[in-house]
Amino acid sequence: MNNRKSWQKFGLPDVMIYLILALLTFVMLFPFWNAVVLSFNDGKDAMMGGIYFWPRKFTLANYTQVFKNLSIWRAFGVSVARTALSTALSLLVTSMFAYAASKSYLKLRKFYMILLLIAMFFNGGIIPVFLAIRSYGLINNFLVYILPGVFNAFYAQIFISFFKGLPESLFESARIDGAREFTIYTRIVLPLSKPVLAAVGLFTAVFNWNAWYDNMLYVKNESLNTLSYLFVKMIKAQETMENMAVSSGVADLANVSGVSSTTLQLATMVVAVLPIMCIYPFMQKYFATGMMIGSVKG
Repeated sequence: MNNRKSWQKFGLPDVMIYLILALLTFVMLFPFWNAVVLSFNDGKDAMMGGIYFWPRKFTLANYTQVFKNLSIWRAFGVSVARTALSTALSLLVTSMFAYAASKSYLKLRKFYMILLLIAMFFNGGIIPVFLAIRSYGLINNFLVYILPGVFNAFYAQIFISFFKGLPESLFESARIDGAREFTIYTRIVLPLSKPVLAAVGLFTAVFNWNAWYDNMLYVKNESLNTLSYLFVKMIKAQETMENMAVSSGVADLANVSGVSSTTLQLATMVVAVLPIMCIYPFMQKYFATGMMIGSVKG
C-alpha cells in the first residue's frame, strides 16, 4: 500500500528530472566508453569511423604494443613511487603550514600569507626554475619529481579555510589537558580533516600520475622515466613510423600491425587512467561533509 502511494506521488516533474539526469550521465560517460571501444578495435578499421558502442573488429594489438616494451614496467614502478611519495609529503608539508597559518597568534603570520599569495600568482619561469633545480643537483635525480612540488600554495589556502572552520573549543580543551601544537595537529586536526585530505590528496595524486613534462626537462636517465612520459614517447614514435610509411609510399602501418596512432593513444589513455579509477571509489567516502557533527558537545 505504501509503495502504491509512493508511486502515485511520482509525477511528471520527477520523470523529467530523471530523464535529464540520465541524459547528462550518458553525455559524460559516452566519450570515455567510446575511447575504450576504439582502443580494442583494429587501427585501420577505426579510421573508417562508425564505431560507437562496441568494437567492429576486435583486437588486442593496441595493448600489446603498449605492454610489449619491458621498460614500461620499470616506468610503472617509478610512477607509483613518485605518486605515493609526492602525495604523502605534499599533504604533510602543506597541511602543517596551513594549520600554523590558520592561527591568528602565529608570529609574522601576515608576512607568511603575503608570501603565500605571491607564490599562488607568480612563478620564476622555466629557465630560472631549471637553473635552480640544477643548482640543487636534482637533474637526473628521482627527487626532482618530489621536492619541487612538496608545497602547493593553492591547496594551502584550501587547508587554511578548512582549519579555520574547526571549533576552537577542541584545541582549547586539548591545551588544558597539556597537549602541545604538534600533538593537537596529529591527534585532533588530521583525523577530523579526512575530507579535505582525501580531496587534495586525490588531486595531487592525479597530477603526479599524469605528469610528464618535468621528466622531459630534467631527466635523461631512461631508468627514471615515468609511465606518462614513456607513453608520450611511444605515441610520438608511432606517429613518426606512420608518417614515414605514408611518405615512402608503403602501405599504412595499420595494415600490418592493426595499430594506428589514434588507437594507440586511446589504449595508453585507458592504461594510464585505470589505476586512478581503481583508487577513486575507496577515496570517495571521505568526500562526505558533516564530519564535525557531534565532535563538540554542549
